[in-house]
Amino acid sequence: MRRTLLSLLPTEHRGRLACHLALTVLSTILRAIAVVLVVPLVSALFGAEPAEAWPWVGGLTVAVVAGWIVDSITSRIGFDLGFTILDNAQRDISAQVARIPLRWFTDDNSAITRRAIATTGPDLVGLVGYLVTPLIQAVLLPIMIAVALIPIAWQLGLVALVAVPLLLGALWVTGVITREADRVAAASNSALTERILEFARTQAALRAARRVEPARSQAGDALAAQHGATVRLLFLNIPGQVLFGLVGQIALVTMAGTTAWLAVRGTVGIPEAIALIVVIVRFIEPFNALGDLAPAIETSRNTLRDIRTVIDAPGPAPETLGDPARGADGAVAVVLRDVRFDYGDVASGSTPVLDGLDVEFRSGEVTAVVGPSGSGKTTLLSLVAGLEEPTSGNVVVDGIDRGDLDPALRPVVTSVVFQQPYLFAGTIRENVLVGNPSADADRIATALRLARVDEFAARLPDGLDTVVGDAGTALSGGERQRVSIARALLKPSSVLLVDEGTSALDAENEAAVVAAITDDPQRRTRIVVTHRLSTIAGADRVLFLEGGRVVEDGTVEELLAASGRFAEFWAHQHDAAGWRITSEPVPVGDI
Repeated sequence: MRRTLLSLLPTEHRGRLACHLALTVLSTILRAIAVVLVVPLVSALFGAEPAEAWPWVGGLTVAVVAGWIVDSITSRIGFDLGFTILDNAQRDISAQVARIPLRWFTDDNSAITRRAIATTGPDLVGLVGYLVTPLIQAVLLPIMIAVALIPIAWQLGLVALVAVPLLLGALWVTGVITREADRVAAASNSALTERILEFARTQAALRAARRVEPARSQAGDALAAQHGATVRLLFLNIPGQVLFGLVGQIALVTMAGTTAWLAVRGTVGIPEAIALIVVIVRFIEPFNALGDLAPAIETSRNTLRDIRTVIDAPGPAPETLGDPARGADGAVAVVLRDVRFDYGDVASGSTPVLDGLDVEFRSGEVTAVVGPSGSGKTTLLSLVAGLEEPTSGNVVVDGIDRGDLDPALRPVVTSVVFQQPYLFAGTIRENVLVGNPSADADRIATALRLARVDEFAARLPDGLDTVVGDAGTALSGGERQRVSIARALLKPSSVLLVDEGTSALDAENEAAVVAAITDDPQRRTRIVVTHRLSTIAGADRVLFLEGGRVVEDGTVEELLAASGRFAEFWAHQHDAAGWRITSEPVPVGDI
C-alpha cells in the first residue's frame, strides 16, 4: 500500500508529503497536550485558589487553537496531494492499459482493470486527508497521551504504554479475520453477478434451447454460495469484535483501577483522579476510531492493490523511437521478418501460432490472406496492427520496427475491421467518428457512402443520430459491420486490415462492402483475411497460410494454375456457394 501510494506521487511532491506527515505529528502532539492539560486545570479549579486555573486555561486554549491552525494547513496539503495522486493514477493506468498485451485481459484481470479505473476518484482524492491523517493520529495520540501522563502519574502512564500494543494487536487480529471473510464474500458476490448477467443476456438462446432451468439453477447455486459467504462474514466478524471489545474493556478497567489506587493512596487528589478518568476515556477513543477506519483502510488497500496490479502488468517500457505518423497520407510497405508468435509458454514446447513467418506486404496492394481455421490469419493482423508483439522476429511498417514504438502509438498507421465489430454506446455518427473525430463533412459522407451506412441509416427514425445501444445491440450484425467499416475507412491510416469483414453480411451487402474497400479513395496497403471468393477475386495477391507459415503466394490465377492448397480451397468454396436446400428427395445412390 505504501509503495503504491509513493509510486503515484511525483518526486517533486515528496517534500510536501514529508511536510504533511510532520504537521500531522505536530497536530497529534498538540491534541495530546490539550487532553493532559485537563488534569492540572481541574486540580487548580478545585484547589484552594481557583484563580490559579487561568494559566492552565490559557495553555489549553493555545494548544486547541494551534491544533486547529495546524489541522487546517494539514488538510489543505492532504487534499492537494490527493488530487496529485488522482491525476497520476488516471494517467498511469490509462497509459498502461494501452501497453498491456491483449491476452493479459482475462476475466479476472479485466475486472481488476475496471475496478482500478472506476475507483480512481474520491477514494484517491480523500486518501491522504480522510484516511492517512486520521490513521496516523489515531495510532500516535494514545502513545503521546501515555507519555504525557508519566510526569503526572507515572504508574498510570506505564499502564497506558503497555495497553497500546495490546489494543493495536487486537485490532490487527480483528482486521485479519475480517479481511479473509471479506475476500470470500467478494469472490462469491463477483460470481453471483457474473451468473445473473449471463442468465439475463442469454435468455433468447436459453429459451430457444429449452435450457432455462439449468441456467437458473446455476444462478441459484451462485446465490446460495453468496448467502453462505455473507453468513460466514457475519460469524467471522463476531470473534474479532469480541476480542477487541474484551481487550478494550480490560485496558479501561485496569487504567481506571490504577487511578482509583493512586487516589486511595493519596498520590493524586480526588479532582485529579476525576480528570484522569476523562483522560483515560480520551485515551481509548482513538482505538475505536481505528476500528471505524478499518473498512476504509481495507477499501483503500484493495484499490491500491488493483492499481498496482494494472501498473505491474507485463508490457514493454514506453519508447518513442521513430515517427508512427510518417506515411499516414499514403500506403506503406509492411514486412514481417522471421516472426514467431506463441500465446502460451514457448519453453513448454507448445506449438506456435506463427513459426518463422517471412512476408512483405507491398505498398498499395490488396493482399487476401486465406487458410484453414487456426492457421494464424487473425494473429497476423494483430501483429501488423500492433495489438500483439511477436515472440521473436520483427514487424516493420514503413521502415520502422514496431518494437521500437510505444504500444499506445503502434496502431496509429493502421485501421482495423474486426471479425466481431464492437460499437460504443452512442449514436451511429459518434461511432463512425471514432475513426477520425476531426474529419470534415465531405470525408464523413464518403465513408458513410462507401460502407453503405447512409442507406440503412436513412430508414431509421433518427438517421445517423440513432442510438446503437449497448455494444450496438440495436443494430443487426450486418449493420454493425458496416458502421465498423465506415469507421475504419474514415481513419487516415496507411494500412487497412480487414478480418472477415463481410462474414456478417448477405450477398448484396457483401458486394457493396467489397466495393467500398476497393474504391476507397485514400491510397492504402490493404490486408484482408477472408474466405469469400468475391473478396479474394479482387485482390492483387493471395497468401495461403497453414501451420503458421505461408505455403503459397501469388495471384489468384497463378495459384489456381498451381493446383495446390489454394486451388483446393477455391474449389471447396465454389462448391459450397452452390449448395441449395430443396424439398425434392435425393436418390440413395447420390448420397
